[in-house]
Amino acid sequence: MGNAAVTPAVAKGDAAGGAVPMVGAIPTVGTARFALLATPLIGATFLSKFAFPPFGALGIGIPVFLVLAALMLGSIAGCFSIEPRRLTLYFLMIGFLGLLQILQPSGFSPTSLLLLVAVHLPYVVTVPQGDDGERIIKFFIQIATVFALCGIAQYGLQSFVDVHYLFPIENFVPDTFIVQNFNHQAVMEYGSHEYRANGVFLLEPSFFSQLLAVAIVAELCTLARATRLAIFGLALLVSYSGTGIIVLAVCLPLAIIAQRRWGLLLVGLFALLLLIPLQEYLHADRLLSRVGEFGAIRSSGYGRFVGGFFLFDRFLWLDPWRTLFGYGAGSFISHATYASHDGASEMALFKMVFEFGLLGAAAYFGFLFACLLYSPAPRLLRLAVGITYLLSGIYIPFAHGLALSLLLWNSPNAQGRRSEWLNRWNRTWPIGNSPPTMLVPKVGS
Repeated sequence: MGNAAVTPAVAKGDAAGGAVPMVGAIPTVGTARFALLATPLIGATFLSKFAFPPFGALGIGIPVFLVLAALMLGSIAGCFSIEPRRLTLYFLMIGFLGLLQILQPSGFSPTSLLLLVAVHLPYVVTVPQGDDGERIIKFFIQIATVFALCGIAQYGLQSFVDVHYLFPIENFVPDTFIVQNFNHQAVMEYGSHEYRANGVFLLEPSFFSQLLAVAIVAELCTLARATRLAIFGLALLVSYSGTGIIVLAVCLPLAIIAQRRWGLLLVGLFALLLLIPLQEYLHADRLLSRVGEFGAIRSSGYGRFVGGFFLFDRFLWLDPWRTLFGYGAGSFISHATYASHDGASEMALFKMVFEFGLLGAAAYFGFLFACLLYSPAPRLLRLAVGITYLLSGIYIPFAHGLALSLLLWNSPNAQGRRSEWLNRWNRTWPIGNSPPTMLVPKVGS
């Protein structure tokens, strides 16, 4: 009895061959996997403004290095698997864009090309052995809720709290540790003393509004809670940015028609009626007036959506070679500066067409949207995230972070099965004849 060997307790289920994580193990495999999966999302949201000197002055933030570090550490630990289809498309895209630089009659920026290679390298991997599609989307909705409440507070408390405390990162963090060249603390309009909400952590109100728009789509694809939708909608309004409205203008009609959510029309009408008595306080007319920016030179709307086409007219379309192959990596900024009175912003479409021509841009966007096409996430969510690519620059981590965490890094389990949650919502848009289970948002948070 005294000599009896003491054997460790066997976890229940081991006899059947199941790998059950030990209670108290830190971290468990599931926790470590989810932390890795959430890294790009956290970088694109909570850390989007922060930078290491001197990269902040160049507009390059911590999230770029964070995702690459996660890719390296995850690969060493064996947490990543190569996705063959994406890897093939990646090498074809990078090889073609690199070949275009060799054929350029003038020079190009190797640094710009290298940054493009690095930013898109994480697209070729997945985090296998699990299916956290529902969990990561719910986590994203929780983040968006926190940001929405912060944004509402930023706007609502401006009459009572010193604005420095409502925008703490811009006012208390040294500029060398903040990503520059963005309108972090944006006034409502020229000469105004009111500021548009940016959710505290996001680069500017434009990204705040896009985050909220994607969150609304994600909420509609999951629980469709009326309280959350109302919070996101109000926060979107106080961002006073039209980019999020662009995302919703495309996605909401599809959600209503394809998923037969006719109740959303009534909800939208009720929301509009509710805003009538609050329009003076919320300055709803200012949001509508931003539509006029498309014709106002040097305005945000003009630079984002119009100015680049005038740049094409001036430098690109008259030269067939440049039209097909562009001016080379890194050339957009110098030419836009030369034609600065046009006010063209370095948006993804403008940059890729100008620097790599129509052929290079087709290869680049073909790679991106092929990656999104084969994601197991709900189709409506893929569409919403895909639109965000067209509303910012290709080196800004916002769209990349959403895509990697929500759409690409999470993969079905080893048997290739998708969760019932994903299958249910994929069937409702745009194919399938079974009626949706929810026609109107649920009440509750």
